[in-house]
Formats: sequence, structure tokens, C-alpha cells
Amino acid sequence: MKPRTTRTVGESFNLLEDALLHILCSGTDTEASIAREQLGKASWGGYEHDGCDCFLIDVRPTGGIRSIAHDGGPFSFAEVSDGNGTLGFLELWVVDKRLHSVNYMPFGDDHVALPSPEDYTITLIEKE
Repeated sequence: MKPRTTRTVGESFNLLEDALLHILCSGTDTEASIAREQLGKASWGGYEHDGCDCFLIDVRPTGGIRSIAHDGGPFSFAEVSDGNGTLGFLELWVVDKRLHSVNYMPFGDDHVALPSPEDYTITLIEKE
């Protein structure tokens, strides 16, 4: 397992996290638009699981921030593939009508690192 760098809750997202959030919030519906607004006021909220780069999102309830009309749980999904097939899915979660976390669910072995758009094809799965 790679050593973790020391980070503080409230810091900016790193480049990889920012890229993944951009993909996961790139939908064309109204709720995705609100998710992008929340993302503009969000910061890194910590690691969600020990030994994994899956992360929490901290969205402070400030004046004028709109709520995402979602009952909670997975909000958007992105397929992670390597050209030969699907390796797993990224999930963006919403809790209490605010962005909550990003998780990676691979089909194979457990993972430590999040997939990078530089190494894999990561495609938003549009809602029907």
C-alpha cells in the first residue's frame, strides 16, 4: 500500500479528484447543473475508507446554495474501462441533498488508488 500524504479537511481537491468530479457532474439534467454549483463551493472532506483514495466531499450549507432533488445514495455513475472491457464504476453519492463522496467499485481485486482519466477511459453513464 502506498503511503498517504497528509491532508486537511477543507483543502482543495487534487487534480485527479477534480477531474473525476468534473466527469461525474457532467450530466445534462437540472440536478447535474445543481451538483456543479455545489461543486464550486465544495472542498475535500477526508478519506472515506482506510487504505483507499475514495474521498468525502465537504459542501458547506451557505446562503443561496440549491439542494439536489435526490433521495440520497448514488447520484451518478461513470464506467471505467481499459479498451478491453469495463473494469468497474465510479460513483458520486449525495446525502441530505448535497454532494457527499466519490467511490470506486472495481469488478476485480480490491483497489487502493482511484482510476485516472490519463490511464483509463472514464465515461459518464447518462440517466434515462
